[in-house]
Amino acid sequence: MGVAGFLVVPWRDTTRLVLTPPMFTNPSVRWLTFGDLLFGTRPDTARITRRLAAMPAANAARLSRVHAVLVGHGHYDHLIDLPPMLTGMPHAVVYGSSTVANLLAPVPGLGPTRRVAIDSVAGDNAARAGRSLPVGPAIRIHAMRWAHAPNFASLTIAPGQQTTPRRSLPRTVHGWKMGTTYAWAIDVLDDTGTTRYRFVYHDAAAGGDVQRRAADVVRALPAAQHTVLMMTAANYDQPGDYPDILLASLDPQHVLLGHWDDFFTSPDKSERVVRGIDARALATRLQPFVGTRWSAPRAGAVTRFVW
Repeated sequence: MGVAGFLVVPWRDTTRLVLTPPMFTNPSVRWLTFGDLLFGTRPDTARITRRLAAMPAANAARLSRVHAVLVGHGHYDHLIDLPPMLTGMPHAVVYGSSTVANLLAPVPGLGPTRRVAIDSVAGDNAARAGRSLPVGPAIRIHAMRWAHAPNFASLTIAPGQQTTPRRSLPRTVHGWKMGTTYAWAIDVLDDTGTTRYRFVYHDAAAGGDVQRRAADVVRALPAAQHTVLMMTAANYDQPGDYPDILLASLDPQHVLLGHWDDFFTSPDKSERVVRGIDARALATRLQPFVGTRWSAPRAGAVTRFVW
């Protein structure tokens, strides 16, 4: 749906859907450099409405059936457009770190029961695998501790935690604190309760130790018949061993690339690969593990998995 946004629709029960937050506002580098501090950055609600209208698969009826929004971390490119979208998702519960829960506290109608901090139930490693949470009879979710590679050299934008509930949403992009970072397993179940498909999702590149621990958590879950890795392309080359260890450990049947599009460019223009990464080198890195079994869907595309 844009940047790292995916709408997961299980085939057996389309009444309870899972969303990972998209971004359509896409402030430019020039704005972030000169305008953000002076004037602040707000969601472009007109653009959000326009972009969603161009995505039939993410129509208003479907979004109204979203019951779980899974947030990896609190940076603006993952959260800034979620508040206005939540008005069309009356049943949605937002799952993320305590920082995410505190950042979203001012959103009207999003009380404590709809902002769930998953720090205490997330998996850390094989010995502390955490606890799965049901979304409905056909889907369950499981958080695992993850990390965020530096954005530039050793610099990570907007680090730190939001330790208390905010009274208003952040004015600038730097107010959207990263917080603790999580990855997610999204299990789609058949009518016997068996995990038919497991989608392993994260929205930031991370180093080898983090990948190993997350893979240990996934292996501690009930076995899945098929695994799809939904991985981020942005900053993939910051950790030297990303995503090799995760790919080798999970042996996914397919890889979906998210966060590959340039989120400093208007989504109304033709997409281009996020600046600063070598897309061909990323494809070469994937090849030994999945060959050509990967895709980088454009915003609005529908990917169906049938095995």
